[in-house]
Parts: sequence; C-alpha cells; structure tokens
Amino acid sequence: MKKTELLKHIGSVSQIGGVRDVILNDGKAKGVRALEINTGKLRLTVLPDRCMDIAQADYCGRAFSWISKTDITAPQYYNKNGLEWLRGFYGGLVTTCGLKNIGGPTETQGLHGRIANTPASNVSIFQDWVGDDYVIKVSGEMRESAVFGENLVIKRTITTKLFSDEFTLEDTVINEGFADENFVLCYHCNFGYPLVCDGAKIVGVPDEIADITAPIHGKEEECIGVEHTGDIATAGIENDEMGVYITYKRDTMPEFLVWKMLGESEYTVGLEPRTTNRGGDAIAENNAFTVLKPFEEYKSHLKFSVKMK
Repeated sequence: MKKTELLKHIGSVSQIGGVRDVILNDGKAKGVRALEINTGKLRLTVLPDRCMDIAQADYCGRAFSWISKTDITAPQYYNKNGLEWLRGFYGGLVTTCGLKNIGGPTETQGLHGRIANTPASNVSIFQDWVGDDYVIKVSGEMRESAVFGENLVIKRTITTKLFSDEFTLEDTVINEGFADENFVLCYHCNFGYPLVCDGAKIVGVPDEIADITAPIHGKEEECIGVEHTGDIATAGIENDEMGVYITYKRDTMPEFLVWKMLGESEYTVGLEPRTTNRGGDAIAENNAFTVLKPFEEYKSHLKFSVKMK
C-alpha cells in the first residue's frame, strides 16, 4: 500500500512495525539495551550495548540466527584472557570481531578482540515516511581506544523499511589518531535452526562443504576459507522452505570464512566476510593488518536478504 492508503487502516505504524527501544532485565542480560526492529516480516534485535550487533533474527516467525547457551550477556562480563570471550559469545546473526585481533588469542589480545563488547554512543533511531516508504534506521558508534594507544571508531547504520525482506549493515571505520593504525575486521554471522537443519545447504561455497547434516555427537568445528571472485559476492543458507543470504563488497572484505559447527547444542553455520583469513599471532606474522592513515576512513557494506520458497 501507499502511505495514504495504509494510514486509512491503522492508527499508528507501531501496530504493524517499527522500532521498540527496550532494556533487558534478567540474568546476565540485565541492563542491556535492545532495539527491536520489526518490518512486518523481518524482526531483528539490535544491541547498542554490544557494538550494535544483531542477536535474534526471524522472518515471519521463522528464526534464522543462532543463539548460544550463554544467551545475551552484558558487556561487563567480558574477560579478554585466553578463550574467556566465549563465555559471552551469544552468537546472534552478527557478532563483530576486531579491531586489533580476530581469531585466536595473542599475548595482548583475547579471542576475536574487544569490539563486540564495546557499547555504542550517539545511538539514534529514525523511523518515518520518505515518500511512500516507511524507512527504519538505527545508528551508533563504537570507539576502541587507549591512552598512548589506538583511537579507532566504527560508525554503524542498519537500514530497512516497512514490509521489507532485507536490510543493510554499513560501517565506517575511522582512525581518529595521529599515527598510522593497524586493524582487522570480521563479521561473524551465525545462522541456526530451523534454517540450519538436516538437508539444508550452504550456497555460494564449493560443493564439498555445502551439505548440512543433523546434529552430530562430538562433532568438532571446521573453519574453511572460501575464495569468492568479482566485486560483489553472495553466500547463504537454504532449506526446503527459505533461504537467507549475505551480499558483501570484496573491495573492503576481500576474504571469507565458513565456520561449520554441526555438534549438539553448538549447531550453527557461520558465514564470515573478513579483511583477512589470518588470525591471532598469524596476522602480524603475515603482515595481514589493514592500515589506516590518520583520519582515513574504511567503509564496508553488507546486505542481508530472505527469500521464501
């Protein structure tokens, strides 16, 4: 419907969609701010207190993100030592990894870095008509900084519209320091049941890694690098009912990793656009950091889309 026709049928757009700004109030999630986006088809839970990352996601009531046994965990429980990051890794549709490390821990950096546990500032919500489109947009910025250290900022905007079956996630990484700064970035995008199920397939990857089975007792994780070609690449998960896809630009996300974890409970497939497939100490050893000059910007763009069969 066009704007005037739709408004004949409803008193408020909140009847059918929009953004709710709420505070979670139980367990280790207590106090975490959440922005619940509803397009009337897509529902996304964006967490400003956790890097504007996306936890739950569903389409017409069908969940497609994976939520780990930790569930949503407030950032104050973050511990950088060793693998302790995993005690607050709730999974979610998007967990951002970086900005000084992705992959295994190093002497100074924990697993996957600090940024996923960094609360956003300057959080804003836009929901209003632009012509006949009801546009929904949430934004915030996360700063990773230290006295005598780096001053890196991510400015993130997530955009969709009423009745849409897709959304975009756009980041601008800025070096606000006065010296060149190294960084790495990974979008740890985690898909789960019922999208991930016996007989589902990973698309946009080699056939030999595409098959998804039922949960397997004792199954260990697999991390598989995939080489995409072209300026824009798409990968996703499909089953007999629906498909969910990520489209990303390879000029800023040149690498891609499949995290295949088909064990019991940890039953998920991660699709990960990244600046590098190196991790931990291997990033520095292989000179795999991206370098930003003072006040230089680095932009990335992801589109998530859902298709029913």
